[in-house]
Amino acid sequence: MAMRVGTAIACLLMLGGTSADATSAGEPPAEVAGHPDPLALLDDPDPVLAANKRLVFDMWRNVVNAGHVEAADQLLLESYIQHSPVLPTGRAAFKQIFSAVERRDVPKLVSPPIVSMVAQGDLVVMALREELPEPRGDGLYTTTHFNLFRVEDGRLAEHWHSVAAEPGPGVLPPDQGGPQLVTGARGAAQLAMLEATDPKLAANKRLVFDAWREVFEAGRENLVDMYFAESYVEHDPNGRSGREGLRSRIASLSDAPVQSSIEAPLVAVLAQEDRVVLVTGREHSHPHRPGKTYTTTVFDMFRITDGLISEHWSGASKPGGSLGPYVDRRVQGE
Repeated sequence: MAMRVGTAIACLLMLGGTSADATSAGEPPAEVAGHPDPLALLDDPDPVLAANKRLVFDMWRNVVNAGHVEAADQLLLESYIQHSPVLPTGRAAFKQIFSAVERRDVPKLVSPPIVSMVAQGDLVVMALREELPEPRGDGLYTTTHFNLFRVEDGRLAEHWHSVAAEPGPGVLPPDQGGPQLVTGARGAAQLAMLEATDPKLAANKRLVFDAWREVFEAGRENLVDMYFAESYVEHDPNGRSGREGLRSRIASLSDAPVQSSIEAPLVAVLAQEDRVVLVTGREHSHPHRPGKTYTTTVFDMFRITDGLISEHWSGASKPGGSLGPYVDRRVQGE
């Protein structure tokens, strides 16, 4: 059964595809920029969270950027769980994939440029600036590539990312070492994910959770002022900056009943400082196995200012364009 949230977001993407029209409300989406001091993102008053951030950062520099696959033996659990729709699960498979990366000196910083890191409990989200070619071939645009990691016993144990590519015909099913399905909380079980020891962080989570249900899912454009700052900045390449731009996009959707929970399975909700990351799952018909499905992970990151949502990043790409190097350079079993 198609989910309301999937329909809503699809409609928003379609609207965004024509957002360059001069008659559109709001301003064009803002370019995604790397953090001006990436190493500062690793600092954390909680030593466990600081170590978890460093673990993710170092894995990316050593393996993804520099091809030092032997480092994975110390950085990943052997049972490493992979939720990417196109990559096999397990540490051995991870090492095989990244053995294709040309070996070089380990860089000081990760590449592409890091936008933000958010850590809570045993989870870390790393957001990266990504450049993709315009679908019409006239230059580049920016979006955000997200990775979510779960840490266990000081090593990376599980991974989700924002790649939304279809699996190729040779990608194994989950029970044969292929990508593991994305699952999450539904209904009242989602409320426990809004908890935080810091009341401000709990309030920020609730703000995003309620805005998602009431504005994005239920199409209540009259509530935009309640949740979003007038100077709202949109980094989704299909969106429009400014509260009026968002209101115009939401107004184009049909209203639906406001539900008590987010319709998509909720994988995680992380909050740290002024950021909230909402991670949800999607299920799709498998392109090569009739009657079977595969799953992807959707990321939305928000900045909260004075109790309102003031900025938004997503892992979206423009319709009809490339899904990026994280698809093009990886084995898809084709």
